Parts: sequence; C-alpha cells; structure tokens
Amino acid sequence: MYSIKKQIVWLFILISVTLIGTIYGAMRMELARNIMPINTKMTQQMVDDRGNQIDSWFGERLSELRLLANLPAQHDYNRQQLFKETKALTKFDKHNYVSIRLVSRDGISYSNSHPSFSVQQRSYYREMQRYPQRGYTVSNLLTSKEDHQSIVIILYRLARPLADHTAYVAAAIPLAKVEALAHELSIYDGTGMLLGGDTDSPRINPQRELLLTTKLEQLPRWKVNYVVQKKELRENTQQLIRLLLIIVLVVIALLGLLLVLLLRQIVRPIENLTRTMNQVQIGGHDIRAVVEGPQEIQTLATTFNQTLDRVYENETKYREATIQVLQAQIQPHFLYNTLDTIQWQILGGDTDTAITMIENLSIFFRKGLNHGCEYTTLRNEITHVQSYFKIQAIRFPKLHQLSIDIDDGLMDQPVMHFILQPLVENAINHGLRCSPNGNNELRIGGALISPTRLQLTVSNNGQPMSAKLVQKLNDGSYQAGKNSYGIYNIRHRLQLIYNGQARLDFSSTRRQTTVRVILPLVEESIEHGGEL
Repeated sequence: MYSIKKQIVWLFILISVTLIGTIYGAMRMELARNIMPINTKMTQQMVDDRGNQIDSWFGERLSELRLLANLPAQHDYNRQQLFKETKALTKFDKHNYVSIRLVSRDGISYSNSHPSFSVQQRSYYREMQRYPQRGYTVSNLLTSKEDHQSIVIILYRLARPLADHTAYVAAAIPLAKVEALAHELSIYDGTGMLLGGDTDSPRINPQRELLLTTKLEQLPRWKVNYVVQKKELRENTQQLIRLLLIIVLVVIALLGLLLVLLLRQIVRPIENLTRTMNQVQIGGHDIRAVVEGPQEIQTLATTFNQTLDRVYENETKYREATIQVLQAQIQPHFLYNTLDTIQWQILGGDTDTAITMIENLSIFFRKGLNHGCEYTTLRNEITHVQSYFKIQAIRFPKLHQLSIDIDDGLMDQPVMHFILQPLVENAINHGLRCSPNGNNELRIGGALISPTRLQLTVSNNGQPMSAKLVQKLNDGSYQAGKNSYGIYNIRHRLQLIYNGQARLDFSSTRRQTTVRVILPLVEESIEHGGEL
C-alpha cells in the first residue's frame, strides 16, 4: 500500500493529467466551435467574392453581346454589316473573345474568316430551340477549332432575325480569364464537368476537407467550388491552444511546488493519525487517536475521537433501525391479505383485477426493497405509494381517490427510502377506513419551502385525530409503534440519516389530517433510479 505522501503525489499527477486533458479537450472543442465557424465564414466570403468577380466578368460579356444582339432591331443589318460590328467588338476586347460567329435559324455557324459548320447537334443550340423565350444560353466546356484553347460558347438570340435568317450571335469566350479569377477555385458548369479539372465532380474527404460553394447569378447552372483543408481553418486555434497549455503547465508546476512544501509540514503528523485509523478499521471501539503535534493536528485528533464516539453510538442505533425497516418491508400481514384477495378474485373469475393486484404487488415489493439503499428518488417513492394504494383500493372499495401534487422537477430529488408508505398506511388504517364519509380522498404533496429544504405532505379527509394524540406525535412521546412498523421507525430513521435536520409534524382538523415531513435537500447518487 502506498504511503500518504505517495498517494497524494500520485493523486496530484492524476489530477494534473486529467486537468490538462480536460482543459485541452474543452479548449479544442470551444475554439473549434467558435473559431472554425468564423474561419469558415471568412473563407466562404472569399469564395463568394471570387464568384462575384467571375459573375461580374460574365455579366460584362453578356452586356456587350446584348448590345450587339439589339442592333438589328434598331437598324436594317445584313450579315456582312453585322460581321463588321462583331469584328469591331473582338478587336476592341480581343482578350475576352476568341471569335464571334453568326448562327442561322437552321443551325449553320458562319464566320467572316473561317469556314462555316453546323451546330444543330450542339446542346446549347438545342436548348435555344426548346426555349424560344430564352435570351441566351451558355455551353459546356469546349475546345476552340480555331486556336484549340478551352472555351465556352454564349449563344445570344438576336432581337430581330436578319433577312437571311441569321438568328443568333455565338461568342467563343476563353476561360483563361475565368481561371485566373478563380485561382485555386473550381468552376462547375452543372453537367458534371469541372472546368480546369480532371474529375466529374468535387470529391472530398469529409474528415479532413470542407467543400465551400457559391452560385453564379449570370450562369444559373454554374457554381464555384473551393476545397479547403480543415487543419488550415484550425491553424489559429492550435497556436492559442499551445499558449493556454503552457500557462496551465506553469500553474501546475507552481501548485506542485506548493504541494511539496505542504507535505513536509503536515504528512508526518498525519501518518500517526492514519495508523490510528487503520487500527480502528481492524476493530476495537476503545482505540483513540493520540492528541499531539501542532495545534491544527491536535484539533483534528480531538475531532476524530469525538467523531468515533458518535459513530459508535449511531452504529448501534442504525443497526436497530435497519432491522426494523427490513421487518417492515416484509409486512407479512399485508402480503397474506393481498394474496388471499388475489386467490378469491381468481376463484371468482375476476382475473383482470387479480392480474392488476399482482402487478401492483410486484411494483410494491420491488420499489420497497430498493437494493438496500438508504436513499431513493421521490419518483420511486410515489410509484411505491401508488402501487400500495391501488392494492388497498381493490381490497377496500371505500378508498376513493389518491391525488399527487408534486412538481415534476422535484421527482428526481433524492429522499430517504420508505418515507411515504408508512404515512399513507396510517392514513388509510386510522383515517380513511374509519371514516363514515363515502368520498374518501388521500392527497400527497411536495414543494420547496426554501432553496435547501423540501416539504412532503400526506393528507386525508377521514377520521380526525385527537388533539392529545397530535401533541404526542409531535413531541416524540408517542411510542406505540416502537416495536412495529410505524411512526417511531420513520422518526428514528430521519434522525439517523439526516443528522437531526429533518422534522415530522402532525396536524388534524375536523375536515383534514395532515402529516408534514421537512427534509434538507441532499445530493445523493441514485444508481438504480428507474428500476428499484
């Protein structure tokens, strides 16, 4: 077994490692939750800006082609005259156009300096044929026959066809300028072709990469894609995490130095007290700690001896209370009477009621056993009481109604096990069953009366108690239940478990008898909260 010093050192190391790991994980999570979205948003803004630049560039080309396509509506043009206009445009803006051709209604593409050819099978020409109201369309990625560079065709419908049936302006737009604007981005044309790429569609590793997308207003089917490595978005967070970890390590180092100084001052005296504790664990109620050493250690030893005296005294009382509780949980008379009732119901053919009683009896004993734990949830106590009341209501039809008035937020509050059922049993046996009233009702309430105290009430409108009996119950002089399952058992267990901080009060009027239990709130781990 490790010494106290070694245990403290190992505990310090464990806490330090846990603290570093927890802080590191929390910082990563928090920074990733805040920084990552900011960096992602900024990167998305960059993609949107690039998309706007590309969209704006295409918008300028479309505006130029719109002016060109509107000329036949303003003046009488033939094909040669319109070729002069296209030549002027390409000469003026030669970097943005490979060529501008004129296309007839039947799909023949004409040039002023190159041979004509048919575009009837081209998708962009077919699209304009299918949608006569559309002003223009943009082709997929093509290769220019004139200079073999990557282009797209903008096919723009003339405002008024020429006399020779020329109906469209076909502008070959080089993609060099678009790719320069896109830089590291990819242009997706809506047909599975990535301009400037070899794959059909962007494929990313979701664990490592992030795909950011923005659409182009002038080219509805097109969009701009950008694949960014997630580690790049987290780069700033890593630097901040490293800085915070350095600070944490410095703090832990200072705490370690303080720990060494404290160990030298307190470990030696505490080792003697530890040996005494080990002897107490082995046995012997006469063992006491030696009061020696510094004043603080003397106070600790004195308090330890006083605590031992109280522990030994309470241990005996607790064993007695535990035996009584176990005896009360068994309750042979209740079990026998319930089984007799079930037998008569089965013999009488009322199997549904018998099954209901068996189910409630099962719940009653399962919740009552509670795995031997002192505490349970208020929800389990209510379930325990409800099963008991349902059984008694079948046996005694005079029992009319059980009302529960407890906020659901209090249902998971830990309370002493078996705190309500004895009070309900007393209310039934000494109040409701003795009452001539036909409209018997039992009420259970619960509420916080302060931030640290809980009040539970059990009320019935049955036979009232005498003022003398109420006084005995409240001052603790009532001992009728000392040797059986009763009020004495509850009061005794409240005293042991809550260290005198709980209170049990009785009141009775002609209309209602009420038992109030005032409990301090406790933080107790309920391991079998749903299946006790």
